[in-house]
Amino acid sequence: MQFPWLKRDDLVAVPHDSGGWVVKDPLTLHYTHLDDIEYSVLNLMDGRISFAEVLDRARQLCPERRLVPDDLGQFVRVLAGHQLIRQLRGGDSARLDPQASSTSPLRLISPLFRILRLQRRLLNPSRMLDAAMPLVSVLYKPVVVRTMIMIGLLAITVVGLRFGELLKALPSMADFLGPQNMIVMLLVFVTVKVLHEAGHAFTARYFGAECNECGVMLMVFTPVLYTNVSDAWLLPRQQRMLITAAGILIELFIAAVFVLLWSFAAPGTTRSLLLNTVVLCSVNTILFNGNPLLRFDGYFLLTDWVGIPNLASRASAVVQQTLLRLVTGHDSVSIEPIRTRRFLLAYGLASAAYRVLLTLAILKLVDVMSREWHVQFLGNFLSAVILTGFVIIPVVTFLFRILEHDEANSRSWFRMTIAAVVLLLLAEFPLPHSVIAPAIVEPASRPVYATLPGVLEPVRRYGDHVTSGSVLAKLHNVDLEKTEQNLRSGKTEAALQLDSLLKNPATANSELIPALRESKIAAEKRLAEFRSEAASLVVTSPTDGMFLPPPAVPRRDDPLPAHWHGTAVQNRNSGAWIQRGTLLGYVGEPFDLTISAGVHEDDVEFVCQGQQVEFLPNTGSTYGISAVVESVERLEANSLPVQWAIAGLASGQPTEDGISPNVVTYFVSIRLNDRVAVPPPLYSVGRVRIHTRSASLRQRFLRYLRQTF
Repeated sequence: MQFPWLKRDDLVAVPHDSGGWVVKDPLTLHYTHLDDIEYSVLNLMDGRISFAEVLDRARQLCPERRLVPDDLGQFVRVLAGHQLIRQLRGGDSARLDPQASSTSPLRLISPLFRILRLQRRLLNPSRMLDAAMPLVSVLYKPVVVRTMIMIGLLAITVVGLRFGELLKALPSMADFLGPQNMIVMLLVFVTVKVLHEAGHAFTARYFGAECNECGVMLMVFTPVLYTNVSDAWLLPRQQRMLITAAGILIELFIAAVFVLLWSFAAPGTTRSLLLNTVVLCSVNTILFNGNPLLRFDGYFLLTDWVGIPNLASRASAVVQQTLLRLVTGHDSVSIEPIRTRRFLLAYGLASAAYRVLLTLAILKLVDVMSREWHVQFLGNFLSAVILTGFVIIPVVTFLFRILEHDEANSRSWFRMTIAAVVLLLLAEFPLPHSVIAPAIVEPASRPVYATLPGVLEPVRRYGDHVTSGSVLAKLHNVDLEKTEQNLRSGKTEAALQLDSLLKNPATANSELIPALRESKIAAEKRLAEFRSEAASLVVTSPTDGMFLPPPAVPRRDDPLPAHWHGTAVQNRNSGAWIQRGTLLGYVGEPFDLTISAGVHEDDVEFVCQGQQVEFLPNTGSTYGISAVVESVERLEANSLPVQWAIAGLASGQPTEDGISPNVVTYFVSIRLNDRVAVPPPLYSVGRVRIHTRSASLRQRFLRYLRQTF
């Protein structure tokens, strides 16, 4: 019986320098890499040969593969899917359709997750590329390339010389991904990616390859531009690698130019935008586009460098074969050489591990941004889709493949049972757990507040040793002085009226005398109460110890002299107006310190008294300072220290007392251990790691589900 499939006559086949053949479909402009055996089988399909003859010839060409009819059938499905063969008569297309032949129930739901990777073609840029090529070709001249290299080396030198300054100027993750910055960075991102893809397209055209497609691709809900330069497969390896690297080189050159501009720019919005663009064009490019573990430019560079086409799919096949052998005990035949197989196994495992870490990072990023923008429901939905598409579906697919394996027997079930028990034990094994939170070092001494408003007159300096009752500062309030004067006048007037009536015989028995006496007593009482309250204008020490400064207040842009800054009781703030409730300082021992940490509401349930803590200040210190949890506030914090916002440790809306947190936060009081030889500086900020009770992977997953849904 004839095999009703015929190789298309219009296909273009070119030998690949890594072995095998590249087959180009001139109609769809799709490219397929086939090894020598697969290409020979393709050429056998002339519409007259039978399926058995094709299988027999394939076995003769490659006896070590031990081909079976299902192997040939699967290969024919691949050829039909790539439209490299055409059908001579009906009836077989449904049988060769991999979707129709699949019995896995996942085929019914897997299309729902294609929204994680949508691709939309926009235009054919061939004419535009050809029109612009005479101008762009100047950039490929050796003198221009050398100039760009010199600019890159100069930028590296600037980064090396001013690395500390650049590191301090880097935006925090909250600022970089904040709603106000995201719109600007989205415009920058789109512009950079247009130049990135233009680099691929123009370089391909420069070497003679075609670029007939460009569009937009949605990857995990993130828009990414793309250009199809698959025609570069027909070029030599060195030219292919230059085409692949062109986009990365364009972005790194943009980063180099912006580093130089940043070094000359004055502090402000422009300088911040330049640095953000540098981060986007360097760190983002290296971690994603240049990463060989993801199917971006770095992956294709590695593929051409090692000479292994279809690296990801071949590595995935080797990993799956290895897992199947471990679980089922069935040793499937591999066509890969031993040395190549080891490399593919190492790459496949590294890629899988990186994808797991990347998935966790994406889930964390979605959670943080959804909380930052107060769209938790949307964040939970995206997390569920990502978790299902990247974790659940691949795992369930692999399990179905195990269950559908032809060699499944009692030994296989025993291995799978052992593997399941091991996984359950690992899921229940308690693992160390910790909570990380922003923190600030504060005095544990007695605070001193201004209980009345007034004009400041400093008496003592910070760092002076004082005794209980010592005058620290004086406040002068003209309104209060006028009030006291009015009260004294009222008392004097009542006394004069009473004396006048008592000294005059005619009025000595007047009925007004009792009322005047009561009025006089009331005036004296009001004056005494006022003087007792006004005595608070003289700020005194509540105890013996050192007069310690409060947190510094940043300078305000308001030119009025009444607005003070820094620490209140300073000579430069003499004459400034101090509001009621202003913290003037502390009195106590200078090394009697406490650490206040702001713990997120999702983590506060793990924190309790007596847990060990490590405090790492933001001062470049590489070691943690040991401490112990003292108490946990049960009321939500209304204001966070402004130092956390300055250091990029927390975000929120500015208020008079600090910053209003964007997320529900609880304060945790932490005391330093007595054995700490060198305490941290007063009001230094950093992060604490609170070592909480252990939690298993199952407990963490269930907690994640409770918080998410």
